[in-house]
Amino acid sequence: MFYPIYLDLHGRPCLVVGGGPIATGKVRGLVEAGALVTVVAPAVGADVVAWHESRVIVWHEREFVAEDLDGQFLVYAATDDREVNARIYRLADQANRVANAVDDLDHCNFIAPAVARQGVVQVAISTAGSSPALAKQIRDQVQHEVLTPEVAALAEYLGSWRSEVKRHIDTYQRRQDLWEGVLEGCVPGLLANGQQPRADEAMREYLRRAAAPHDPHARCVVRDERPDVCRACKGV
Repeated sequence: MFYPIYLDLHGRPCLVVGGGPIATGKVRGLVEAGALVTVVAPAVGADVVAWHESRVIVWHEREFVAEDLDGQFLVYAATDDREVNARIYRLADQANRVANAVDDLDHCNFIAPAVARQGVVQVAISTAGSSPALAKQIRDQVQHEVLTPEVAALAEYLGSWRSEVKRHIDTYQRRQDLWEGVLEGCVPGLLANGQQPRADEAMREYLRRAAAPHDPHARCVVRDERPDVCRACKGV
């Protein structure tokens, strides 16, 4: 099994060896993550040429040499020669680099998952390399059925309240209880209906109640007629 993790590659040097469509896809993902990308290949596609000419990446127009690994944090071996890819991986692994030879599970110390994205929300799906096609199928299902624009907007909104919640609520467990109460309550629906001012009002009341002793008789801050209220309303 692989350990799931999200890497912060912003400003980190990353190497892609190869110039075909698969290599180009790896370059694109690294650029989007803010990495400092170097490509080594005798020939590359138009996208890589354009990125190089605009100084988004560095391209060395030649074959790979072992010194290309110097200073790199992450390495993709993505040539069309499996033996070359395996050699690059072995050198990178010996140098304690995060390294992947594409489509060769035996020569990877990490694998790239299939990723569904909507705004700031990302869901990574992996089958531990056993079936990339299945991972992509699940990815597509999550993308179309789960990651709606409303989910992305909700994530952005909750993120905007994190510092305020930390300022008022002093322990991780109490903050977790509050967030779970918020998610089971009225805020997601208010945002989905374009009622952010009411969502803000609810959040302020949630924080006030969370900082006060638990009130088992609390009522919903948005719908007074509701006797059954979420944990956030009750100040849990």
